Amino acid sequence: MGFAQNSLTSCIYDMALGRSNWDTILDILAATFPGCIITGSADNVATGTNLAFASRGLAPSAVASYVSTYASLNPILPATALLAANQVFHDNHLLDRAVTAAAPFHRKWVAQLGDFAASSGVVLLRQGTRQLTLEVRYSAQRQAELRPLIAGVLSEAAQHFERAFEIASRTRFSGGRGYLEGVVADLPFSVFFVSEDMRIHYSNVHGEALRRQHGGPFSSADGILRAADERADHQLRTLVERVTTSKRTPTSVQQISLGGMDERYFAIARLALRGNQHYQLHDAVLDPGPLVMLIIHGSLEMSSLPTDLLWRAFSLTESEARLAEALLNGATLADFAKEREVSKQTLRNQLVGVMRKTGTRRQSELVSLLTRLALTCL
Repeated sequence: MGFAQNSLTSCIYDMALGRSNWDTILDILAATFPGCIITGSADNVATGTNLAFASRGLAPSAVASYVSTYASLNPILPATALLAANQVFHDNHLLDRAVTAAAPFHRKWVAQLGDFAASSGVVLLRQGTRQLTLEVRYSAQRQAELRPLIAGVLSEAAQHFERAFEIASRTRFSGGRGYLEGVVADLPFSVFFVSEDMRIHYSNVHGEALRRQHGGPFSSADGILRAADERADHQLRTLVERVTTSKRTPTSVQQISLGGMDERYFAIARLALRGNQHYQLHDAVLDPGPLVMLIIHGSLEMSSLPTDLLWRAFSLTESEARLAEALLNGATLADFAKEREVSKQTLRNQLVGVMRKTGTRRQSELVSLLTRLALTCL
């Protein structure tokens, strides 16, 4: 048993690193518990829908009928949704076996497999209403013999699966293993990887500091990134939604103003591309869908745009360059006209010239371009 456990542990981490897969894990469990049925099932417990399924000891026809019909009829599934992740369970502790035996799931599916009325399992992973369950089915006549052994193996394996899934979740981007730790973690500004519902899947040290700042502009007590200001929060969500629904992979920039705060923030969003990788059983639960890399800069972090840079890049005059920098810093034409003691019409004429030279058609496009340039000066 010790050799098998060591092999299982090794395969769990190899699976997380993409060097192995669930087939090997299920093979080891089947060899450890001969005569038993081993299943790995990813399900949406709210809808009763099976998302992915793998097994050892089942005929192809039994697998097909489970996925298409009987997964949603499993009376144990709702009870497992109430358990903590990594908690080993036994069928008759969740539901009386007489009740289970009378259910269509048992009569029309389990009973057709043979004497496999007893089962022990563990919920390995849970994300929202999706969960991944590893289960071993065996004869009730062998319960006293097998249950302690199965519980011991699953309990120890669950600890390793928890760490392995954390590793897997951090290697799902185009940069491959070490990309987040070696590149993103060292960037000198706040970076978040978020799904469309704004759930944070990764943040670097600057992102963590920003979201934990007491009375700060952003918060995420429940793992959801939010702006403190309702209008700014809407802007942030709209930005992420725009990127996730785009057919291309654009970089979008949004200036975010928070009520009652002098500092403004610039949010830059881009779709985080996934690397080429084989689909694994846990991906049905772990995969949050499209992820967006969200970079957030405070205006106080922004560098000024050097006049000579704007001259070399776009041939802007000194007056046009000053106007461009003022717009980057959030000034309106009226504000800048008052400060420079010139008419607003003069500034409108300069703005037309700036947009013509920079190839932009709207003031928002111009600010977006200037923001990206300013970030290169950090």
